[in-house]
Amino acid sequence: MVSPIIIAGPTACGKSRKALQLALEINGEIICADSRQIYSHMTIGTAGPTAEELKCVPHHGFAHVDPDCDYNAGQFISDTDIYVAEVMSRGKTPILVGGTGLYLRSLRYGLSDVPPRDPAVRQGLLVQKAELGLNFLHAKLSELDPDAAKNIAANDEVRIIRALEIIKLTGKKPSELRKSHGGLKPRFTADWILIAPDREWLLQRIEDRVCGMFANDLIKEAVALRDRLKVREFLLKTMGYEEALLCYDGLITRDEAISRTIIRHRQYAKRQMTWFKKEGWWKIELN
Repeated sequence: MVSPIIIAGPTACGKSRKALQLALEINGEIICADSRQIYSHMTIGTAGPTAEELKCVPHHGFAHVDPDCDYNAGQFISDTDIYVAEVMSRGKTPILVGGTGLYLRSLRYGLSDVPPRDPAVRQGLLVQKAELGLNFLHAKLSELDPDAAKNIAANDEVRIIRALEIIKLTGKKPSELRKSHGGLKPRFTADWILIAPDREWLLQRIEDRVCGMFANDLIKEAVALRDRLKVREFLLKTMGYEEALLCYDGLITRDEAISRTIIRHRQYAKRQMTWFKKEGWWKIELN
């Protein structure tokens, strides 16, 4: 019986290329483990698989969620379990690829014992955000749980509010709940591979990727996404999309949008590697 292969690493490190090459070599199929590539209408800005790549190897879980729909780690586990079982039933190797640490940790161990969302608590936090700003909430999280705040971008409204909600409902730090996974056994057997590239090489890759996104009509995609969204506007804060829209609205220049997006990608890559290196279950491959 074949075992799934999980390929993780920071943004722009070549995970998708590695997964595609491996799938062609070992008769595998690729499964999405990225919290943005799951959404439709966001292919350019998330570096989703191209039409040519989709033709080469079967892909699962990419662009299958409407941007206006809610999606979480629990749904990711459920969907991925189905994809893995289906691929293995065909005698092929599932190859999961992505850089979303929370999704991969949840897939490995299951979800920790966290409370469901509480509408009243969330509404209170949203009121604070409206009155005081998201930076205030992030600073508040930094005071209450510095470890959690380090791994959440200052403009990531969804995760900031969820972390504060958990603290309010449980009195516990989200980072402590995360550590509670430590004594658990993995849900299934898999080969967990972390790509850890040279820093200077990665920085250049990020710059090249971002420039390519803007050259490939990221602004047009961002505007179309904004036009179709009714509820989940937080997706418009995704790195690259926010800057593209600021450029389209005439608030910053194209060069400024590209520069800001490069910086955000670099910061994100640093947070990703910090997260992954804290885990002791990766077979590390240098790029």
